[in-house]
Amino acid sequence: MTATSLPFPLTAPWRRWLPALAWILGVGGMAALLVLHIESVQAARGIQGGFGFLFQPAGFRISESLLNVTPEDPYWMSLAAGLVNTLTVAFVAIPLATVLGVGLGFLGLSSNPLAARAAALVIAPLRNTPVLLQLFVWYGLLLRLPDLRQAWSPLPSVLLSNRGLALPALHGWLPYAGVAVAALAVAWYARRRWRNTELPASSAAALAAILAALLAAATITWALLPPMQIDLPIKRGLGLQGGWQPSIEFAALTLGLVVFHAAYIADIVRGAIRAVPVGLVEAGQALGLTPIKVLRLVIAPYATRVALPPYANQCLALIKNSTLAIAIGYQELMAVINTAITQTGLALEGIALAVSIYLTLALCLGGGLSAWNARNTRHGPGDTHGARLGDRAFRDGAVRKARTLRRKAMSAILSLLLAAVAWSLLDWAVLRAVWSGDPMTCANAAGACWAAVRENLPLLFYGTMSDVHRGPALIACLALLAAIAVALGARRVPARMRIVLLTALSAIAVAALTGWPWGGDFIGPQRWGGLLVTLILAIAALVAAVPLAFALALLRRSGSPAGSLAAAGLIEAVRGVPLVTQLLFASFVLPMLLGGGVSKFSMALAALTLHTACVLAEVLRGALQAIPPGQMMAARALGMRPALAYACVIWPQARRIAAPAALGVFVGAVKDTSLVSIIGVFDVLGAAKAVVAGTDWRPYHVEVYLAVALLYLAASLALSRVARRMEGRAGN
Repeated sequence: MTATSLPFPLTAPWRRWLPALAWILGVGGMAALLVLHIESVQAARGIQGGFGFLFQPAGFRISESLLNVTPEDPYWMSLAAGLVNTLTVAFVAIPLATVLGVGLGFLGLSSNPLAARAAALVIAPLRNTPVLLQLFVWYGLLLRLPDLRQAWSPLPSVLLSNRGLALPALHGWLPYAGVAVAALAVAWYARRRWRNTELPASSAAALAAILAALLAAATITWALLPPMQIDLPIKRGLGLQGGWQPSIEFAALTLGLVVFHAAYIADIVRGAIRAVPVGLVEAGQALGLTPIKVLRLVIAPYATRVALPPYANQCLALIKNSTLAIAIGYQELMAVINTAITQTGLALEGIALAVSIYLTLALCLGGGLSAWNARNTRHGPGDTHGARLGDRAFRDGAVRKARTLRRKAMSAILSLLLAAVAWSLLDWAVLRAVWSGDPMTCANAAGACWAAVRENLPLLFYGTMSDVHRGPALIACLALLAAIAVALGARRVPARMRIVLLTALSAIAVAALTGWPWGGDFIGPQRWGGLLVTLILAIAALVAAVPLAFALALLRRSGSPAGSLAAAGLIEAVRGVPLVTQLLFASFVLPMLLGGGVSKFSMALAALTLHTACVLAEVLRGALQAIPPGQMMAARALGMRPALAYACVIWPQARRIAAPAALGVFVGAVKDTSLVSIIGVFDVLGAAKAVVAGTDWRPYHVEVYLAVALLYLAASLALSRVARRMEGRAGN
């Protein structure tokens, strides 16, 4: 008998990859089973699956798009129009947010204390309140603008009214733009070719002739193109004709995204400039460069290297936040997909399209910014030793302010402006405000109508809960708020006492909602509303996300290629897809997977937990990478098992390193709870929307949303304060 040899011997590399292959096949098989189950559920409902619906008539109109789409056009054209709307918002909002953010960043670095504090006062509320809430405020403010007959015209042929913005439109510009881009590319190529390469005389002459011919062709093509036309908006009857007329929804979405992300970009700019080494600035000054040239040639290039990665994250976040247009009625990509899912019932296909498109956008934008970052950092970081500009007063660096007299004059003017703004706000919010009464009383007043908040406090606190359940809900809210205060503020209380207090307060909240042990009514998630939903959703999502994030971080750093690849794929997919898409996935697909009977609260909790865990996992992974490998080796040498070594040696250090950044993730998670109102969860923001939906209190939406914003601002500032305290303690 002869031995049979395998054609592919199981050498060490093959044995190492066999578990990975088995893991991939197992995960793929589970995914296939879930897809088949969803398709069977859809078939049972009489819904034919597949992507063939893309070629069927959509049956709805895209009211605003650069593409002309009618209800008779197929779904794929409606999706293309929604994608164009998303890209239009991104192309308009990203440059504006960058300019505003850079301006706020330089204002925050000003040697004038008033200017720096004014920038901080602007940035703090924008960073610490939900972007969806800010969109509602801007949308309501824009609706208060005069009607078209009394439209405000800040510039000639520019009209601003409660119907939106009307701007002059330029027709036939696209061919000219293409020729201009081609000419610029040729000029850039020629400049780079001659600068970086020493060519022989004949080759240089031939290249010059080719470039001259290309530029001549571009000039002739430019001359032969049809002329461009300017279309001005004109009032005709009760409407407008001509020009570009973006809607009030587009204006509110763009304005909200610009202001919100400009606050983050301002901090990025400020941190990047403060990270510039003082030695580089002093070297530029020693060469006789003027302050402006030092700023342009020394500070700006170095700060760009530092700021580019977080700036890329903000650009991606802006594109993902554009999905919030679904809440104010602007038909961008996610809103169109949501409409298609509602009409066809094809939730799996619709969500798959959304995920693939948004991941493609993230990869394209992230890849372009990564290439730019690689180009800027190809020469290395330069001087990374010594003091930074942040260690010294910024006025002592390259950008020196004017003389003392001019600085005092600027301080006086700024003081007058701040005093005027403060007086206007005080007059509106306090002196002329109405604190109680009916809508008629507010209509006759010139100040804020806080009566709208006071009269609707029960709805904001309890939602639509019955009077019988409001008492236990109030007890649960007070217990949860006390638990949060103990967890964040009781520094001098021993750790064991804090654990006992947290356990007791959690038990009180659970007992109030379940009615045990005194036999009260059980109040399920379907009956929760208002502040109770926001508190429980935020606490439960954070508590559930921490262990899941730790497991994902360990799995991504594990030696198993399959496990690391699976964790990386899940984390990057969740981080690259907007949270609104994930909430809609939970709302449409989870009931199919679990057979129905899933509450909206559970769907929202699952989506928020997974999103927070994936973001937090990257923070923990960075903290774990910062711990020297010798720590684990020493623990293993002492006889500790891996689990015990992680619990006693690695995790305490990682927790201390990751605490400031992790609390930043927690702040984002608390603000993200406001998005659950999109899928019908009646949280505090949903209750505020219900208040302003009524005709009586609708004119006073600003006051109602400001009251809700104060709640989020207090929670975010408390978490931020704890983060700064932990960061200072870690630095010591």
